[in-house]
Amino acid sequence: MARRKALFVVPVLQRAGAENQLVVLVNGLPADQFEKHLLSYRPGDDLRDDVDTSEIGLHDLRRKGRLDFDLGRQIGRIIDEHDIDVVHCTLQNALLFGYMGVRYASRAPKLIASIHTTKNANFKLDVADWLVYRPILKRCDQVWFVSSKQAELWIRKMPFIAQTSVTVHNGVDLDYFDPALFPLARRELRVKLGISEEEKVLCSIAGLRTEKMHSVLIEALARNIGNGERYRLLLAGVGPMEQDLRKQVKQLGLEQQVDFLGSLKDVRGLLAAADCKMLVSAAETFSMAMLEAMAMQVPVITTAVGGASEAIDDGVTGYLLQPGDAGALAETISRLLSDDNKRIEMGKRARQVVAEKFSIGQMVARSAELLTT
Repeated sequence: MARRKALFVVPVLQRAGAENQLVVLVNGLPADQFEKHLLSYRPGDDLRDDVDTSEIGLHDLRRKGRLDFDLGRQIGRIIDEHDIDVVHCTLQNALLFGYMGVRYASRAPKLIASIHTTKNANFKLDVADWLVYRPILKRCDQVWFVSSKQAELWIRKMPFIAQTSVTVHNGVDLDYFDPALFPLARRELRVKLGISEEEKVLCSIAGLRTEKMHSVLIEALARNIGNGERYRLLLAGVGPMEQDLRKQVKQLGLEQQVDFLGSLKDVRGLLAAADCKMLVSAAETFSMAMLEAMAMQVPVITTAVGGASEAIDDGVTGYLLQPGDAGALAETISRLLSDDNKRIEMGKRARQVVAEKFSIGQMVARSAELLTT
């Protein structure tokens, strides 16, 4: 059987959730079944070294404006030169230019949209979905979503998507996210940050942005500390809310209980040292940070948004809460961290769930099946 020739389009090879998953997918697709090409068109290449260029053709173009028809023509030429059978576009902006390329090409490859958003950050993006991307989505052969809940939301918004929608859950590398690789992480982190053995470690790995609702987490921590419980909160991430959060920490007198760690390229050591992973966002799609923590046997307390309920079995592998409720969050933290045996068992079950449903192998196999249908 001839290899399927696939072109994957993404705006930028910058380290972020959707982009990371795309690189993992393209690397993982078997080279004996696929001729693989990866195209980006905006500056930023800190994921480039992760790309297996022995099997993947890289195409580094540049967009000259918001609606760059020349970029579409260049993509069309690549489609024709390499006899591309399928164009897979990650994120809506990539879909715009991937669609242009398909229209400019003399070939007629299959067009796939891979959507990684659930709620847009602002009204302007909502308008773009309706005026720009809705007509293109109607012309897609498939529309991929990373969770069933996300697909349901989009189908309610644009019912025609029901005919072409499929779910491809994110996948985690269980060999890479393996707690057995970090047997000394707990002790080393405690020594480095001056954390006592009596303190429980909560970690949050997320950009310091409004929708991540770190302020609610800090308020919940203050309630627990006020009740005499001994916790340390480690915040990994950067973003526009950092100064406001530092101010909140100071006002609540929590400078000794909250550490701002900045951006971490490798979060495994932090997860291996943590007793609990916190994800209290107002909006998520299907969090990779959640799956990575679960793979590292760390129970997750998260908000019941996006596809969280597809991975977290409430009270078994973690806890699901409503966004914004600091009181319920404080109570749940206390409940989880007061019982070490239950916490450890939850972590073990969480890794089992990832192995059964959310491994890289499963994501790649599902994707390969869809790319060839």
